[in-house]
Amino acid sequence: MSGDTGGLAGVDGVSTVLVDEMVRRPGGRARPSPLVVALGARGTGKTALLRRIRDRCVNRVPWALLDLEELGEARPSGILTGIAFELSRDVPQFGRIAFPRLWLCALVLTSNLNTVDRGKALAEVNAVMRENRPVEQHRQQVLSLAELAADAAGLPGWAPSATDTLLNGLNWLSRRRVLRAVKGMSRSAAPNPRDLLVDLHHKDKGAPDDRAAVDAIVFDAFLADLHQAFTGRVHQLRRTANCVVLLDNAHTPEGKAFLSGLLAARKRAGAQGDHAAVFATSRTWNVDWNGTWRRPGTLPTGHSPLPPTPDEVERVVRAESQPWFLVRLTHLNPGDTAEVVKRATTSRLPASLPYRLTHGHPGGLRTMLDVLARQEGPVPLRRLLSVPAHPDRTASFADEALGLLLGDLPEAQVDDLVTASAGRGVEFLSDATVLGTDLPDGGGALYTFLLNNFLLTLAGEGDAARVVLDPWLRTLLLHRLARREDAERGWDAVHRRCRDHYADQGQETKARYHDLALGDVRSAVAHLAGPFTSDRQLDMATALKWLAELDVITSAPNRLPRDAEPLTQVEQLIEGVPPTGSHGAALARLVAALWIAADPLGDPDGTLRGRIAEAYRRLGQHGGEGSILLHDRAER
Repeated sequence: MSGDTGGLAGVDGVSTVLVDEMVRRPGGRARPSPLVVALGARGTGKTALLRRIRDRCVNRVPWALLDLEELGEARPSGILTGIAFELSRDVPQFGRIAFPRLWLCALVLTSNLNTVDRGKALAEVNAVMRENRPVEQHRQQVLSLAELAADAAGLPGWAPSATDTLLNGLNWLSRRRVLRAVKGMSRSAAPNPRDLLVDLHHKDKGAPDDRAAVDAIVFDAFLADLHQAFTGRVHQLRRTANCVVLLDNAHTPEGKAFLSGLLAARKRAGAQGDHAAVFATSRTWNVDWNGTWRRPGTLPTGHSPLPPTPDEVERVVRAESQPWFLVRLTHLNPGDTAEVVKRATTSRLPASLPYRLTHGHPGGLRTMLDVLARQEGPVPLRRLLSVPAHPDRTASFADEALGLLLGDLPEAQVDDLVTASAGRGVEFLSDATVLGTDLPDGGGALYTFLLNNFLLTLAGEGDAARVVLDPWLRTLLLHRLARREDAERGWDAVHRRCRDHYADQGQETKARYHDLALGDVRSAVAHLAGPFTSDRQLDMATALKWLAELDVITSAPNRLPRDAEPLTQVEQLIEGVPPTGSHGAALARLVAALWIAADPLGDPDGTLRGRIAEAYRRLGQHGGEGSILLHDRAER
């Protein structure tokens, strides 16, 4: 399909490349196609993606867009009726797709038939047929297989042909299955297909197994209608692309059941191919994908691939034989982030700030831009997270953004998550000592929530890869921790418990990370001073190890006051820190400056760059092959 819409960055691999591939009908014929599901946490642009696909479909191919979360406890018949209603709108070249079998199912299932007297129920079906036109418009078509209901004589009006409407167009195996279902569902001693409509209505209100049988028939009716709409010489000439079905929020129980039922119906339909390209979204993991796909936020095991991002879709070979094709919606890259900011605001923002703060999280970026647009005057960037999200409310930008990410997570679990965010990874999610709670659920609830809702990611590569919180989520959690007043679960108390945890394990670098979070620059400098307090030159291995430790320690979060300029703040932090060998205050200045600069709002204008570069050069004078790495850092 040609054409495109703007306003959404980084998804062309799905909205253009994958959509065009899925709607193709090589040689004018259908082919098996997977259900495409876009995965992502709240705010990663799933709904916007479906709307973009919809905009490309308008006036080109039949399309349907449903929000399964809004539908609530909808049965498959209700969802299919909604899909068919939208697919049946008139589209140039395609005309109007008819769904006589599905409409008949919907009419019968939603009618108020007599549930006691079968004769009266059959008469009521006849009345339904007279009052509703969809079936009547296809009189000749539905009569063509009347012989399937051999004992239909004597039924009033439309009942025989109405029964056959469900059967007409199904392949031989599907017809046999439907007729067997009728016999199994009927209450009469000698069941007959003429009772199908009444039994559909009755069993749809019955036990789970009965309702499942009804759902299967409705799915078959929908696919049979769709197959008929795309076959035959006239239809093949006009309908040269598949229609498109868009299902938002398919993570609901009803959404999962619907997708599973659709796959089962496609399997029953055999090798006739699929006439609808289905794109769904989900913000939680579906166990049906286990073994085929690797869950995002987990370390690699086995051979299951990680779902590709939109940028990677073009390089992935689509296997038509697999039932699912997953796409992972994550954060925007720096270029796409800059493009969104450029289109959305004229406010003065340092070029790198939006990406460094939100890490390219689409929802976080959108919230930030909206908050800035509501402000009447200049916003102090160093206090941006504390700015009121709305002029007439008390909730801050950070509060609103965190609520959007976590949804309805119970407040007690939010509090535990805030505490656990003090750790570099997920190591404290189930540590009752650090959390300061008794973890009545055994400690697994937080991890399960984060994993299932795509709020975990990997940091590092290869053997060094580790599971961490989504970086935007952690930024917001740490902001709340910094403002917590609880003496036992406040910033200082939590980071002390974390430090003591690592110190007891002999992991000094991680312990110093938490020392620095507590503002103890002296302890961090003392740990890093070793290579520069002797006359021995810096070899490459020592330099690599030292830089790795420096990066870990200075990545510690801070809650420094925002009332002093960054340059002044550095000098205040290093007061009283002993000099390091012949290099004086260079190491202390480097640690303090890197620590402040690691916070996107600590030095948003980049005023510390020169001081950081000079400190690296000063330490690089120590000599040795490893000093080259320090000079490289200075150049960067």
